[in-house]
Amino acid sequence: MNKSPNGHVLIIDDEPEVRRSLAFLLTKQGWQVSELSSAKQAVGQIINTRPDLVICDVRMPGKTGLELFDDLAEVPERPPFIFISAHADIAMAVNVMHKGAYTFFEKPYDPKRLLQDAHNALQQYRLKQQNKLLLAQVASLSGLDQMIIGNNPYLAKVRRLLVQFAKADAPVMVLGETGTGKELAAKAIHALSKRTEQAFVTVDCATLIEAQFSQAMFGSESNPGYVDKAAGGTLFLDKLDAFSLEQQGQLLRLLETGEYQRVDSIEPCFVDLRIVSATNGNVQELLEANVLRKDLIYRLDNLSVLMPPLRDAGEDIVLLFNHFLNSYAHLYDASEPDLSAQDLSALLTHTWPGNVRELRHVAERMLLSCQVAPCSVAEALSGQQESAAHRTGLRSAVADFERALIKKTVIEHEGRMDDVAEELGIGRRTLNEKMVKLDLDRNQLL
Repeated sequence: MNKSPNGHVLIIDDEPEVRRSLAFLLTKQGWQVSELSSAKQAVGQIINTRPDLVICDVRMPGKTGLELFDDLAEVPERPPFIFISAHADIAMAVNVMHKGAYTFFEKPYDPKRLLQDAHNALQQYRLKQQNKLLLAQVASLSGLDQMIIGNNPYLAKVRRLLVQFAKADAPVMVLGETGTGKELAAKAIHALSKRTEQAFVTVDCATLIEAQFSQAMFGSESNPGYVDKAAGGTLFLDKLDAFSLEQQGQLLRLLETGEYQRVDSIEPCFVDLRIVSATNGNVQELLEANVLRKDLIYRLDNLSVLMPPLRDAGEDIVLLFNHFLNSYAHLYDASEPDLSAQDLSALLTHTWPGNVRELRHVAERMLLSCQVAPCSVAEALSGQQESAAHRTGLRSAVADFERALIKKTVIEHEGRMDDVAEELGIGRRTLNEKMVKLDLDRNQLL
């Protein structure tokens, strides 16, 4: 694809004056222009030179513009066509647009309108090409690239840091806004480390009330705690600043020596594990506000990495969105929707206050909604896709949603139906009845 600001346009018209006029107009606007007087040799030239836009007469001797357009139907990345004709009628214009042309002009054309439509066609074409490249990248990702997806320089630096931190065995602190993938980074450190065959245990510090802290963290002889479960592996303390200062103090000995005490014993226990922690706050401000203990942070932030917000990711947003669409399509056994130029524009202009978590939820919402009725990224962002579901019948939409949700939950719990019923908040008998009604077979899902 040509990299000039306004791309490469191929003009096909049997009238020399028309070609010269169009070439003059487009060259002044920065386009690289090629010309052909006939559509007969156009297929080969389009395949070989790959123009970004074709402006083509409809009626020409030997081969019409519409015949040329049809000949290119199976050609990968067919460029957008703008048709012009001195013999236009409404039926012809409708036919041209129905076949997939970008737009249609009747001679004499309005130069300003033609230039604007040429620019819009180019932008749409380049966005579609960009999306195809990103889809190919998603398909080829592996290892750490599959966990921390993105091409921008800062993410590349994050991946290098995670690889280096994984080699060490010191505590790591992962920083970043809510939804930026801090747990994913912690899992990447674990997966790349010598502890990868052992457990990775997540502690949501915000859910541990003070009265239950010791039991949950250190356990008892009959009921192991988080520390016991993470023995040999990695203990991930998410939302560390949610712990009270007293709770933080109880972690100091564990960090310093690996020693801890179960709630029903006075005998010290020793454990070999690695601690990775995370917070979405500013550590210095949390220290100054006496929310975090300095003696704890001195032990935890030996190594630290900052996960960037999604709004700074640029084109990586589309790469990530395609990755999530592909993942959910496999999870729900659903068809993956194609993204339009408008979808790509919506992805790139949204500010993503919820970061990667919000992006993942929008991808899931769009994919599920598209199984019921067409849904755009903008509709998935705003929730307007619900009206589309109503247009196809509320009962059908609810059934599709229930089927997808139950399939997902059965797969996540590896077929343990009591756990599935508990997560869905329904009785086991109700779950069985719904699976029969929705034609779901547990064995086929696993």
